[in-house]
Amino acid sequence: MPARHPSLVAALVLASLALAGCSGSAPHKAAPTRTPTHGPSPTASPTPTLAAPPPGGWLTGQPGPTGPVVAVKIDNAPSARPLQHGLQAAQVVYEELVEGGTTRYMAMYVGPSDTDIGPVRSARDTDVELLGEYGKVLFGFSGANRGVLAHIDAANLVPVPDERYDGAYTMRGRRVEAYNFYTTPRRLIAAAPAKATDLTDVGFRFGPAPAGGTPVTGRLVATFSSYTKNYLSWDAARGGWHVQVGSWLVQGTDGTSVAPANILVQFVPLRAGRYVDVLGNNSPDSATIGSGRAVLLRDGNRYDGTWSRTGLTAPTSWTGADGKPLTLKPGQTWILLVPQTNDLVAG
Repeated sequence: MPARHPSLVAALVLASLALAGCSGSAPHKAAPTRTPTHGPSPTASPTPTLAAPPPGGWLTGQPGPTGPVVAVKIDNAPSARPLQHGLQAAQVVYEELVEGGTTRYMAMYVGPSDTDIGPVRSARDTDVELLGEYGKVLFGFSGANRGVLAHIDAANLVPVPDERYDGAYTMRGRRVEAYNFYTTPRRLIAAAPAKATDLTDVGFRFGPAPAGGTPVTGRLVATFSSYTKNYLSWDAARGGWHVQVGSWLVQGTDGTSVAPANILVQFVPLRAGRYVDVLGNNSPDSATIGSGRAVLLRDGNRYDGTWSRTGLTAPTSWTGADGKPLTLKPGQTWILLVPQTNDLVAG
């Protein structure tokens, strides 16, 4: 990562727990022969099917724009939060852990809009794996370790970093740790050296709320690290969730707090990354291929379940405790990639 993007210094402690189990069976006697009896055959309950989303609705369940998929990395350092633009307008927002215990956003957009997005920051290896299920998307970022950049160039992505396409970005001053670069999907699409693919199925299913939800009263705390905690609370008047990072209530460009219809807390394994920042802090990778616990927050309720993804290009499946899909409410979704050693608790 370029020297003009140093990161905050903080300790990051990674832990993992391996679980093992075994099972067995014992011999049993054969059941005695019985004379068959006849009665009415049970009627099987039909398996509910979920309708395909409307045009452009694979990410939101609502009619929406079509066109290339654009992913942009957005800074979430404390000094960047008052400068953030574009989070409110994204179809999906991911929050991922980076070095020093801080987090960063990956915001997903569809089509050539003029949404102002930033401050744009650097890419990580985590992003290559995360974006694999979206296909050949356009990827906007500012800076990357040379090794990470090589991995991005080799991946099924269309990278448009500001170092190569500075005409697609506008610089609005700088902070101690970074320059403040801003862009729009339209500018990134115009500058892209290749065509990105249109939106496809990445595993979201929309419909009525799942069964068995638990009402959320007060706040829930999602812990990324000792340095970064998200406080989540339901806003019934707006029909969405407040996202507070530390003491900062995440806001849109108009000063109104974001209010995603859904929050998915995806508990993921962490592995030490292959690279460190300029201060020697390891940049961890969040593993989004595999399986683990998940929590859906929608309509003021909590639904516990699991997530699974079988490979780089496979979609992520979200399943409730009853084996049925964790159906999302139409609208924006935030996905928090929380280390699997942590939990979602009242606080």
